[in-house]
Amino acid sequence: MRAASLRAPHLRAAGLGAAAILAGCAGQADHFYALTTLPENTGPTTAFTTHVMLTISLPPVIDRRQMVIATGADQLLVLEHERWAAPLSELVAQTLARDIEQRRADVLVADRSFDQASLMPVRIRVDVVRMSVREGGQATLEAHWRLVDARRNTDEVGGETFQSPVAGGDYAAIARAFSNDLSSLADRLTAKLPAP
Repeated sequence: MRAASLRAPHLRAAGLGAAAILAGCAGQADHFYALTTLPENTGPTTAFTTHVMLTISLPPVIDRRQMVIATGADQLLVLEHERWAAPLSELVAQTLARDIEQRRADVLVADRSFDQASLMPVRIRVDVVRMSVREGGQATLEAHWRLVDARRNTDEVGGETFQSPVAGGDYAAIARAFSNDLSSLADRLTAKLPAP
């Protein structure tokens, strides 16, 4: 009986400590961010004549819901409460697809084939090698791509690094900067598509 009564205060203290930690975590709100299609204005839509199948890959270290910021050459900060609204690979794929469609009214980006021989898809694979940001600095997107057009019998590879300033003191500025990088990537890819 006496041993049990001596342990009770320690158990209560441990329980209170755990409750305080949980309350501290629960007290910080999560913030969610998305990428934006650029340019935002839409032109007139036409019947599409070019079908693009787009595949995206991202390094696992950044393909997560939390934002990741480089704090040094070999150190990353994972921001637990600053989160992407969806898995980053999905946001990148959706945004880049819409960016390409914004630039060419005759292009449809879809991940499935159509049962029309005249619509042989142009296949674009984009491997994002690096997608990093330094707080208050630059958002950098380095991508390699392969574009295969069976109709023209072409198979082209390329790559480029895009940088946009993180203009603003909030984390939404990081999302805007990456949206700008994807817009520049869309410019390069769209220029390589067959003429309408």
